[in-house]
Amino acid sequence: MAPNDSGELNGRTAADVIVVGSGVSGAQAAALLVESGCNVVMLDGGYRDEKYAALIQTKSFAEIRRSDWQQHRYFLGDEFEGIDLGPVGAGAQITPPRLYVLDHKHWNETVENPGFVALQSLALGGLAAAWGAVSFPFTDHELEESGLRAEEIAQYYDEIARCVGISGDQHDDLSGLRGEITPLRPALKTDSNATAILDKYYQKRLRLRRDGVYLGRPLMAVLTEPLGNRERNSYTDMDFWSNFGASVYRPESTVTELRQRQNFSYRRVLVTRFDEGPSGLVHVEVQPIEEKTGQNLYAKILVLAAGTLGTARIVLRSFGKYDLPVPLTCNSHTYVPCILPGRFGKYVDPSRHSLAQLTMILDPTSDGRRLVQGQFYSYGSLLMYKLLKQSPLPLRESVLLFQRLAPYLGIWVIQHEDVQTADKFVVLRRRADGSDFLEIAFCLDSVEEQRQRTSEAKMIRAMRRLGCWAIKRIRTAHGSSAHYASTFPMREEPGFGGTSLSGRLHNTQRVYVADGSSLRYLPAKGPSLTLMANARRVAATALRNL
Repeated sequence: MAPNDSGELNGRTAADVIVVGSGVSGAQAAALLVESGCNVVMLDGGYRDEKYAALIQTKSFAEIRRSDWQQHRYFLGDEFEGIDLGPVGAGAQITPPRLYVLDHKHWNETVENPGFVALQSLALGGLAAAWGAVSFPFTDHELEESGLRAEEIAQYYDEIARCVGISGDQHDDLSGLRGEITPLRPALKTDSNATAILDKYYQKRLRLRRDGVYLGRPLMAVLTEPLGNRERNSYTDMDFWSNFGASVYRPESTVTELRQRQNFSYRRVLVTRFDEGPSGLVHVEVQPIEEKTGQNLYAKILVLAAGTLGTARIVLRSFGKYDLPVPLTCNSHTYVPCILPGRFGKYVDPSRHSLAQLTMILDPTSDGRRLVQGQFYSYGSLLMYKLLKQSPLPLRESVLLFQRLAPYLGIWVIQHEDVQTADKFVVLRRRADGSDFLEIAFCLDSVEEQRQRTSEAKMIRAMRRLGCWAIKRIRTAHGSSAHYASTFPMREEPGFGGTSLSGRLHNTQRVYVADGSSLRYLPAKGPSLTLMANARRVAATALRNL
């Protein structure tokens, strides 16, 4: 029988499980449930790039720059949408072929957020359709702070490593600070700039480690050897523009595989609210993407994985909790563009990937409890104007200078932890016309601000010892990391506003939260790997309760 995308499975009017969202959490929760034999319906926005993907050639960036007469279309965009003259933020790595991930104006207008860049997506694969693929597990301390148990989550980390493919160095200096995960595939090769930085680190290793600075290669959800239908990375330096061979894991790969299964269906709709009735089913109200009329769907179990902001909207609206603040955490990001003067005039190998080349971890308290993490990117296939607009020199002189410096430029992206405070929250508000919107407030206190600046200064001094001279420090707007959590944090106490340790939403019997909403804390690293592992854990719990 062909895959069924009608909303009914084998003539049934209710699915075993409805999963909301196709991002890293939704895809992995659905995968475990489908593999276990459940009838699963995924509800999702489902937008894809229908404009640029077919134009991009399977060649290296250098070859394309020399030969493709249509390159301006996807490098700049048909409407020059690739040229963003605003402040540097999350869009720094969102190129025209990936702008569809964020370009849903009617959806983004449902958030009011002065001073906070609220990134949401209705794309197939969610925000992870454009993620950077850095995949560090949480340490035992970070898991405990987040509300997770290390002994329980370990098996799901390993499941993700096997099904997604995590590449990295098992025994470098980061191994004691990054969390445990096996099996690891061979690490991606570093480019010539990153190799020079790593060599200098080993020359100055003892001094740097005494200062709490550790350097190594990142763990990446990028293949260095084939896995299923996915191919190994081809080092074309086009990873910010395309994903030929699907070497970089995107949730779309998982959803595509699931759609070949008889017990899975996929619906392009927006979920508006849910309620639990006496029938033993969860009623889910949806709005089709391309229609005006609402619909009703039913399931024995509802798994919410719409992203932290999307899930907050659905839950607050379903309970009628307008004007009630719920907490929010979000990693702060700082960009540090650098020049590598020790590399001037030396050969730069064009065969490389575009993603994170190195990871630096700062352990400022020497106990692994307040780690700060930074990723190094060589400035290759990203367009030069993104740096030009940050230059203190006049434009003409800046163009000449950066043209010559381009092979020796890099960017460190520093990430900070975040904890819940009274000054960080989300509220659902109602407008006069009956529509609603999320209002976001996010403010760091003076202690957090000072801690971040002190850590950044230490890391910049370490960068200088490694041959990376900072041009400037660019502190991005709050929210631009797209790492959000904690709106319904895990807690044992019942009552609205949290989830149980199993992932079940308090005040419900059959509704589970599988995305970042339930994490109590965000360490200084991308949470996607932990979101995938936790989603499988929550799905396994829901499965036992069917």
